[in-house]
Amino acid sequence: MQQPHIVSRGHTRPLTEISFVQDPSSGSSILVSSAHDKLPQIRNGETGDWVGTFQGHKGAAWSAKVDSLTRTLAATAAGDFTAKLWCATTGKELHEFKHKHVVKSIDFSHDSARIASGCQDGLVRLFDTARPEAGELHQLTVGAKSSEAPTKVVFAGEDSCYLLVGTRQGTLQLWDARGAGAAAKQVNLLTSVAPPAGVSEPGAKSMPAPTTAAVMDVELSPDKNTALVTVGRKVCCVSLPDLSLQWEYAMPDPLSFSEEGGASLHPIDGSRFIAGGSDLWLREFDVKSGEVLRTFKGHHGPVRCIRYHPSGDMVASGSEDATIRLWDLRASST
Repeated sequence: MQQPHIVSRGHTRPLTEISFVQDPSSGSSILVSSAHDKLPQIRNGETGDWVGTFQGHKGAAWSAKVDSLTRTLAATAAGDFTAKLWCATTGKELHEFKHKHVVKSIDFSHDSARIASGCQDGLVRLFDTARPEAGELHQLTVGAKSSEAPTKVVFAGEDSCYLLVGTRQGTLQLWDARGAGAAAKQVNLLTSVAPPAGVSEPGAKSMPAPTTAAVMDVELSPDKNTALVTVGRKVCCVSLPDLSLQWEYAMPDPLSFSEEGGASLHPIDGSRFIAGGSDLWLREFDVKSGEVLRTFKGHHGPVRCIRYHPSGDMVASGSEDATIRLWDLRASST
């Protein structure tokens, strides 16, 4: 018996990123997605029903976010060397921020006053959402070339005073979001030896840990005290702001994050995390033991992105098969 889930169609190319934004007053949520089809979209977070599409990018959309404070602004990053600010209600484009290379990641500060973009020219740029026409507030030089460029940018700290930056070299960096100086801290997540999680799939070949790999995903915990990071073949949890390693697990063969994938920590009790990547399955793990609690089968292509619903009762996954699937975690596992 297959795990009960909803298949949400609408994208026509592989997914690149998904995220939930919840209205604290009603408890309802929206699901934001980006894909190679150039068309970021918004859906009902509980049913997967399409709500709207942002039309205007001329290259693959790599990242899309809706601000969590007002839920009225959206920001997107794309392969057409631009980031865009939108009205999340009407879909109207409010401003285009030109860059010098592909823009791979975007995020709102917690007060929605700023957005940060991660570009393949090695720079993180910050902008004022109230005065987008004023241009950059400041730049952070993450790398001197594209091989050192940022892959993920996430605001952190209660007042968004920090920026977490994942890089193509497998490092996680902590920057002062006010633009002062160099990275305050940096950790190379490829160098530690992680204990194995779960067991290898029957008949799978052993896969050595990569010596070079990009950070594929960074998720800030609801309490903003930790971040979950996927890189190479590992899922790592680091504390903030010191970036000390709390725990990490090497994924069971043949799962890896060398070219796609992500992971998400359960938002209610943090006792579980779920991961998906190079193969077609999602796996939910126990944080304390690394045991595989259950698997989710249904995608017809590698899993590109994954997030728990804010309630913890559902998980959303986006795949190379161009679908988003909403999995009911309250049903018995298979």
